[in-house]
Amino acid sequence: MKKVAIVLVIITIISKFFGFFREITLSYFYGVSNESDAYIIALTIPSVIFAFVGTGLATTFIPIYNNVLAEKGANAANSFTNKVVNLVFGISTAIVLLIFIFTEEIVKLFAYGFDNDTLNLAVQFTRIISISIYFIGLGYIFKSLLQIKDNFIIPAIVGFPYNFIVIASIIASTSWNIMILPLGTFIALSLETIVLFPSIIKSGYKHRLDFKIDNYIKKMFLLSLPVILGTSVNQLNKLVDRTLASQISVGGISALNYASRLNNFVQGVFVVSIVAVMYPAISKLAAESNMKELKKVLSESIIGVTLLLVPLTVAP
Repeated sequence: MKKVAIVLVIITIISKFFGFFREITLSYFYGVSNESDAYIIALTIPSVIFAFVGTGLATTFIPIYNNVLAEKGANAANSFTNKVVNLVFGISTAIVLLIFIFTEEIVKLFAYGFDNDTLNLAVQFTRIISISIYFIGLGYIFKSLLQIKDNFIIPAIVGFPYNFIVIASIIASTSWNIMILPLGTFIALSLETIVLFPSIIKSGYKHRLDFKIDNYIKKMFLLSLPVILGTSVNQLNKLVDRTLASQISVGGISALNYASRLNNFVQGVFVVSIVAVMYPAISKLAAESNMKELKKVLSESIIGVTLLLVPLTVAP
């Protein structure tokens, strides 16, 4: 697991650098402008709205899946996954419809200080990008499923095609039509999940329609509530920050976004990589009631994160 964590850290660092290059490309061609503000808000809205539910479901999916696998076997675990996927698809449909009907009101909620031109542009961008919620939702579950199957590399590299396509869209939009920017972003977000499909099929997953709400689904909902509440506080903070930034000046949201990317670099590289490897292992050991090994893995995880973060925290 340690070797896998190191590989993930390396992949994540490379991916983060491409992510920084994407942000640099956006700032180079659009700077702190009303176009970049509209684009960032349109990109933020789907991720923030779905994060309330998606993060909670993805976090609880892994332990419940391992629980089903330990108690009833692989077929029952596959059936549970089907129910979760269908549930996510239904929730995604409701969210997309909500965004399409109340697009202008939602954009104003996220960026109250936009002038009419920026608001209209953000509304158009949001309607295009919001369709990717279907793929974002499936991505939460499929990445978790692959991590359970000890496939950590494929979920880690999905950021590469995303960054390449968005960078190409930014450049192309300045030469032809600005609507290429949200269209390219929609394709990039969709591709992040689509590239998981071959690995998902290879893992043995077979999809079928099953909307039955059993005890495992109910348990997942109950366990999701604290995660959803915790995530909602964080997302509300982002909402307040962007609303205030939109009223300060044109480009305020862009400036805030660039600073946030830099601030979250260390956590995104080291902590997320280690947790991605350790969390499925810990939940599996808990499902098997192997407390001795669980304590060992948990202790190693805490020590590893601490050894990485403490020097980075005190470094100038």
